[in-house]
Amino acid sequence: MIPIKGYATFDPLKHCMIGRCYSSDIFKEVKNPKIRDPLQRIADETEEDYLKLESILKEHGVQTYRPNVDTDNIYERPPISPRDHFAVIGETIYGTDGYRSFYNEIHKQIKPENQFIQDWSFDGGTLMTTASICRVGKDIFWDLVKMPDPESNPHVLFLKEKLENEGFRLHISNRGWHGDGGFCVVKPGAIVSIFEMQDYQENFPSYDVCYTENHFTQMEDFHLGWQNFRDRVEDKWWVRGEEDNNEFIHHVNKWLGEWVGYVEETVFDVNMLSINQDLIICNNYNKEVFEHFKKHKVEPIIFNFRHRYFWDGGIHCITQDFYREGTQETYIDY
Repeated sequence: MIPIKGYATFDPLKHCMIGRCYSSDIFKEVKNPKIRDPLQRIADETEEDYLKLESILKEHGVQTYRPNVDTDNIYERPPISPRDHFAVIGETIYGTDGYRSFYNEIHKQIKPENQFIQDWSFDGGTLMTTASICRVGKDIFWDLVKMPDPESNPHVLFLKEKLENEGFRLHISNRGWHGDGGFCVVKPGAIVSIFEMQDYQENFPSYDVCYTENHFTQMEDFHLGWQNFRDRVEDKWWVRGEEDNNEFIHHVNKWLGEWVGYVEETVFDVNMLSINQDLIICNNYNKEVFEHFKKHKVEPIIFNFRHRYFWDGGIHCITQDFYREGTQETYIDY
């Protein structure tokens, strides 16, 4: 059985799920090579990157798991980013957008008493997901993404009471987007964040915060490709080398809207996965962030998820930690 426990995003990681894409074989029947070839390249390279990530995690003592894929409806987004659907808090895994077929075999491997599964999804978001929940021991920072009237929502009130009864302190916000695209608590005392994310003096007093720009905007490819491409895709996605492939662009925009996100607002430089307090996997080199790591004695591992700008998912998004060592410690002194 898969063990379930998670109190802090930087505790030692021991069990973790990695996403999965459709096989490139399902695109064999697409007759137009300008559409077929990039779709097959995305599928093949996405799986290659998943296998590389799996190798990195196993090398550091992490047991990995993969969801299944259902090809009955390929217009549905494959399970690229399992973190969008789950949250492990304490010794419970929450899935508040109901049972999803991609993860049926995973659910069978988890004891029922460690699962809280309800179809409490709402238009625009998932209630409980560690894409929008940051766990720092006793403190839980929970952003209710696009939740209308969260203060009076009965599901929010139920979960708030449940978690508080388990000893957690909840800090609820309503910024309206995934927090793991805005900040990362690297270890006790150290944070990497975009600018104007939150009041860190109030929420994380005495923590050292490294502020970073979006590395995407600093890349040469951005200036050469993205600026002339973004209007045609409404800032939602990008595939390097396909900026002039109008047939592919039209196909994705018309048929694969469920696959893509809104990449213009995502900052992958803060979307990272800690293996432990001293070791972290990140998407790319960032001078300011790496100097911050060095200052706090954290060793980075660069993992290039090549199609993160298509899937709108970084290293944190495409994983879901099931079990981290550790207990409900107090890491923030108020």
